[in-house]
Amino acid sequence: MPKGLTAMAELRELQRYIENTKALGEIVQAMRNLAGVYVRRAESTIQATRPYRDIVNSALAAALDAADWPVLETDDDAPSVLVVFASDQGLCGTYNERVIDCAGDFIDSKPLTEVMVIGRRGEGLLQQRGIEPIVAADAPTSLEGIRSRVADLSERLFQAFSAAGAEHLFFAYNEYESMGRFQPTVRRVLPPARDDLTADPAVAFPSEPILTASPDRLLGRFMEEYFFINLYGTLLESHGSENGARLLAMTAAAANIDKRLVDLTKKYQNARQEMVTSELLDVVGGAEALQTQE
Repeated sequence: MPKGLTAMAELRELQRYIENTKALGEIVQAMRNLAGVYVRRAESTIQATRPYRDIVNSALAAALDAADWPVLETDDDAPSVLVVFASDQGLCGTYNERVIDCAGDFIDSKPLTEVMVIGRRGEGLLQQRGIEPIVAADAPTSLEGIRSRVADLSERLFQAFSAAGAEHLFFAYNEYESMGRFQPTVRRVLPPARDDLTADPAVAFPSEPILTASPDRLLGRFMEEYFFINLYGTLLESHGSENGARLLAMTAAAANIDKRLVDLTKKYQNARQEMVTSELLDVVGGAEALQTQE
């Protein structure tokens, strides 16, 4: 192939790479923007649900006092169920790997542990470790998805916990700290540790609460609500952490794409300049050849 045609083909190939890279950059930027929106919405919703969680904690603490229940502690070596919160979607850095590592350490320390998982990527990572969850569910991918599915997930998980005959229920999830920052953690949910019911009942109930049902009946109802609000809050924190991780991943990807574009553009400009120079040399060489013939 003549040298000029080879140079033209190289330019077209570089131009195609540049256009494809720009298109990829637009997709990454859109994903980055969407992740940022999801993080901000999750953060505001987490803040908005905390007062209700405190009310539930206070009501449960008051019901425990009225029912004169013993301290809610059981044998640390008793059979347990661990619910792992991961994601269905990727492109979120080490979000899934970190929570699975945290869950794995917990399982190693408590051999009598059954595992449930929310998030198909978490299910796959657990199976790679030889852990087969007794329950696996898709992870909600939006606040609307969390709201529409939390009641069903709550019932499903609670039934599986009861059927497993375990004494403890733990959540393993990425606790939301701030945009792009999270901490993998394992927290006991059932039975609730009395120290975790930190809300002061006197704040929620300035006067002595009037019980319209038996303390045991109220306790059962408040326990259900306690589990529900903890599941809802954990789904929110996981959602915020996932999209914060995705925001960071997309920010890094965007920076790499920008660098790649700069490199490709320089390469394209250099190749074009070389082609122009080669063409000029061909013209000059041709002119000199004609003069020599004359």
